[in-house]
Amino acid sequence: MWRSSFILVVALTVTSYAIIHSPPRITKQPIAEEMLFQVAQFGDTEKLFIIECEAEGEPAPKYRWIKNGKHFDFTAYDDRITQQPGRGTLTITKPRDEDLGQYQCFAENEHGIATSNSVFVRKSELNNFKDEDIVTQEADEGKPFKLQCQPPDGWPKPNVYWMLQTTTGGIKTINNSRMTLDPEGNLWFSNVTRYDAQEDAYYACAASSAFRNEYKLGNRVLLKVNPASNAAQNRFPPTKQYVSRRNEVALRGQKIEIFCIYGGTPLPQTVWSKNGKPIAWSDRITQGNYGKSLVIRHTNLDDKGSYTCDVSNGAGQQQSATINLDIKAIPYFTVEPEPVNAAEEETIEFKCEASGIPEPAIKWIHNGKPIEEAAPNPRRIVSKNKIIIRNLEKKDTGNYGCNATNALGYVYKDVYVNVLALPPEIEEAPGKEATVDLRDITLNCKVFGAPKPKIKWIRNGQELTGGRYEIQESGSLLIKQVLFGDAGEYICHAENKFGKKEANGTLIVYEHTKITETPIDYEVVAKQLATFRCNAVSDPSLPLTIEWLFNDEPIDFDAQARFTKSSDHSLTISDTIELDSGTYTCLASTELDSAQASATLTVQDAPNAPKLTGTECYEDYAKISWEPQGDNRSPILYFIIQYNTSFTPATWADASTQVPATDFSYTVDMSPWGNYTFRVIAVNKVGPSAPSEHSDSCSTPPKVPAKNPDNVEGKGTEPNNLVIKWSPMPEIDHNAPQFHYRVSWKRDVAGAEWQKRDIHDWQKGELLIPDQPTFQRYKIRVQAVNEKGEAAVAVKEVEGYSGEDKPTEAPQNFSLHQIVSGTSAMVSWNEVSPESIRGHFRGYKIQTWVEGDEDNVKEILMKSQTSKALVDKFTPDSTNYARIMAFNDRFNGPPSNTIQFDTPEGVPSTVQSLQAYPMGSSAFWLTWKRPLLTNGKLRGYRIYYEIVKGTELEARQEREPRIENPDQKSAKLAGLKPNTKYRIHIVGFTKMGEGEDYYIEATTGAARTDGIIIPKPDVPSFDYEQLPSENGYSKVKVHWRPNISGDKPGSQFYVKYREQGASTWLKGDDRINEDFAEVGGLESDKVYEFRVVSVDGDEQTESASKLIEGSSDGVRIRPPGDNGIATAGWFIGMLLALAFLILLLVIICIIKRNRGGKYDVHDRELANGRQDYPDEGGFHEYSQPLDNKSQGRQSLSSQKHGPESDTDSMAEYGDGDTETGMNEDGSFIGQYGRKGKQQSSNNQAFATLFILRRSIR
Repeated sequence: MWRSSFILVVALTVTSYAIIHSPPRITKQPIAEEMLFQVAQFGDTEKLFIIECEAEGEPAPKYRWIKNGKHFDFTAYDDRITQQPGRGTLTITKPRDEDLGQYQCFAENEHGIATSNSVFVRKSELNNFKDEDIVTQEADEGKPFKLQCQPPDGWPKPNVYWMLQTTTGGIKTINNSRMTLDPEGNLWFSNVTRYDAQEDAYYACAASSAFRNEYKLGNRVLLKVNPASNAAQNRFPPTKQYVSRRNEVALRGQKIEIFCIYGGTPLPQTVWSKNGKPIAWSDRITQGNYGKSLVIRHTNLDDKGSYTCDVSNGAGQQQSATINLDIKAIPYFTVEPEPVNAAEEETIEFKCEASGIPEPAIKWIHNGKPIEEAAPNPRRIVSKNKIIIRNLEKKDTGNYGCNATNALGYVYKDVYVNVLALPPEIEEAPGKEATVDLRDITLNCKVFGAPKPKIKWIRNGQELTGGRYEIQESGSLLIKQVLFGDAGEYICHAENKFGKKEANGTLIVYEHTKITETPIDYEVVAKQLATFRCNAVSDPSLPLTIEWLFNDEPIDFDAQARFTKSSDHSLTISDTIELDSGTYTCLASTELDSAQASATLTVQDAPNAPKLTGTECYEDYAKISWEPQGDNRSPILYFIIQYNTSFTPATWADASTQVPATDFSYTVDMSPWGNYTFRVIAVNKVGPSAPSEHSDSCSTPPKVPAKNPDNVEGKGTEPNNLVIKWSPMPEIDHNAPQFHYRVSWKRDVAGAEWQKRDIHDWQKGELLIPDQPTFQRYKIRVQAVNEKGEAAVAVKEVEGYSGEDKPTEAPQNFSLHQIVSGTSAMVSWNEVSPESIRGHFRGYKIQTWVEGDEDNVKEILMKSQTSKALVDKFTPDSTNYARIMAFNDRFNGPPSNTIQFDTPEGVPSTVQSLQAYPMGSSAFWLTWKRPLLTNGKLRGYRIYYEIVKGTELEARQEREPRIENPDQKSAKLAGLKPNTKYRIHIVGFTKMGEGEDYYIEATTGAARTDGIIIPKPDVPSFDYEQLPSENGYSKVKVHWRPNISGDKPGSQFYVKYREQGASTWLKGDDRINEDFAEVGGLESDKVYEFRVVSVDGDEQTESASKLIEGSSDGVRIRPPGDNGIATAGWFIGMLLALAFLILLLVIICIIKRNRGGKYDVHDRELANGRQDYPDEGGFHEYSQPLDNKSQGRQSLSSQKHGPESDTDSMAEYGDGDTETGMNEDGSFIGQYGRKGKQQSSNNQAFATLFILRRSIR
């Protein structure tokens, strides 16, 4: 980017190369060791075939070929084989069988002979299947099965597969998890189903050749399936079908597939491992054929090992097979020889090292022949991996080749040494380079010459040597840890004995990029959010970009919706998963440099499911073994062992929930007559893993029950029955068939006999016994029994009782002994007799309520053996009522007599809430809510406060003055220390004293510091109330309200006022604790402007003004700007006169409407179709209503509808669009007005009055 191109230098370089002689060098040759050709069949088009060979050199090389070690004269094949002009490539237009053989190309000029790879050319072919008739084969449903194929011969080896061929000639592919093709072409059914029989299709074996692009169809099979007699018993253990050889060999870099095909029902599952450890699956190592084969692409030496497949399906013992995989390698270079251009008297070296399995042998070639056959050269030293030629001479120019060979193949490379004598030539000159400080930079200056030119770099007339400057082998200059002072012009100087050459370049240095905020390591639980932050700075003249990498790969935010890059360059990952764990790198880059910082994200997830490794079944226990399969970055804490049985196949129960993480086996007890399967769950701090695969089944023999039912009890639900209940026993506890309960009971009296009943429904848990005496004691037994006998443990005998009935006796002589307080009183009563309870005596219930609230009854429970109690649930300052009754488990007895008494006042409950708002640095504004229960007449509040220091409290102080107004809900607490924590208490009080305490803790604001600007207080508000006048002067009480919704309500307040229009304000006293101020001396009939001022330090803020007028009977509030006209005497008189005139005009209007001249309204209405006037005497024109509301008061049945105008109504006359007036006979002229009919009656009356006034004028 920063380099300049020098056309002259390039042109000279091209010219110099054009005249430099060199030995041949192969540029194109066969890559593979084998090439295939296809011979055209009768009627086919010819298949062109090419064997490549191209080389470069000066002079241009000539080509020759050998076939099978002998000279190959391709011209003897007429025009069928030709050589491309200027190249050695052979083109075979009509391949024949005789073209098979080993080919090799040689390129030769006067300086040497280059040798290509040797390639074996052979014919590709695919033969036909043997002609066979359709064969019918039978298979049993559920069992494994094999269809055998005998594929035809061919080269390369044909690909064999199976398909379904319909009777109409159609073809269907086979893709089924139960059907697997082995490498020999056989089709294996893991298990056969009845649907595998195709009535209209045959199973056909086919073979194809990828090179020839054709396939052959072979033997066909019609499959018939014999159905199983009992589908429920259709279970077959895993059966071996095809497994790869025990010892397999793969070639490095090639693909290998090993097979492990087992049949059975259900379909067996295959788990692969390598050297006893789980396999890490990847794009290179995968499973094929639904897990029945293991595929390794691009095999490497680390793939060598023992591969085991474990196969199970829950129907039998697990099967396994092991394949030992060995890796061989065709030779490959680890160090390759390279062509060398050198000058006379120099020393050159060719290195060649190769690896392979078996280890390859290395042989050297010189000009197409083994080096042993080359002419002796005392200056040439040949060893296994190296050739050294000292003191070069021109005649040493030539080709050398390295061939590494083992039993599997070879690798070959041909190079040359070219001995030259050339003056220096700068192939790549330094240009305009740019970099950043503290980085390394290379100024290019690639020089060619023979002998090799000596290079030096010059800056400001001085040669650069040592220290931070290093001249590289190519001639370029490396500057380490560049400084800003390194900027400037540089000269590259090249010189040998044939001449010298120079070129100039420039270096610009910018400031390097730095990470200013680095991401930090993060550890999260899966599904949580993770955020990395990063920021950087760079040289201002270079655009900066910040990107994120995950494990050194850029994050694609479009494809990864869970990854978000914010405007501040932070990276957020939502819904994290375990695969998000890794290294996240913040890469800040400009066009010249970059800086990066990395952090690690660890996403902890629940463990992987454990792997069961064994289940050992015994008569009454099983031993389970397992292996953990990874903790997902959070250590396993413990294991959970679960089991299910044939009784509850869909339910898993815990056998143990705390198996230590270091244990990998556990013994589980089993009940008789059960089929058990087991599974294991691993648990870490994130949560439980998925369960392991379930184990094979363990069965136990039947036995007598090991226990009897639990929770046996007897209790009647009605006065005349007994209900015996127990907990039903789950099937796992039955231990044998024919399980049932044997229930026994008898009265607990002398001579009573046991009665028994068997309950055969194991899910039933109760027995009702009717017709029993009320509340009698019984002996009860419930026993478990099965076909093997009664339970092996003794049955427990429990007591029960038949049903209870209502108590018959009320407590007598219920009376009040003493009133203790507003809420408590001592009462007494006579106890009832035990016989009257008719059940379990549970005690007494005292019911109490207050006068006027009989529906809200409180109940106080008392013990059974008492006749006196102190009751503390009464309501203070009220008339209370109380009564008492006995009760048993089911019923209340009859109530006693009711007593009545009055309770005295009590103390209030706590206030409902208390808030403290800081006012500057020395005060709080307190607000509270009235106590929910005053328990008497609330008289006010008392506020206390104390300083909190750590866990200790200083002396409590009381706010003065006390609040004597029970309706007050706010107050100021002042005189406090700045930046101090206080505990603030508030209690309401009645004449009985203080109520319950309520407190909060709050901290005052910080004190003012010199040099710090304190903002102004927020604007306060206020209202006022009238106080009795004093000495003829008005007096007002101003209440202010701090702005507690803001941040600065102010710490103290005062009132300022002035007579309206005056320039001087009068100031009231500062109020410390009060939220009000009283202002007197206000003269009557004068208006005063009032404001409240909020103060915080030196800052003050005034409220909006309110105008208050003084008068002898008090004060009146007036809005600002009111000039007092409304209260002037002349204005009041004018209003009275105007009201009188309006009243007079209304009277005139009414008289005119009732006695004025006739108006031809009736005729006008008739002309418009109205005929709804009643047939009665009178003046119809004036007897009809003037508005719709009056008309609406008529009977609906009297209304007759006809065509009429929407505007024809007396009530709508008014300001119409036409002239309106009175004609000579007093009737209206002109059109009716256009006002809507929804005007109110008052507006209509006003409109009529207006028209009349105009007419009078």
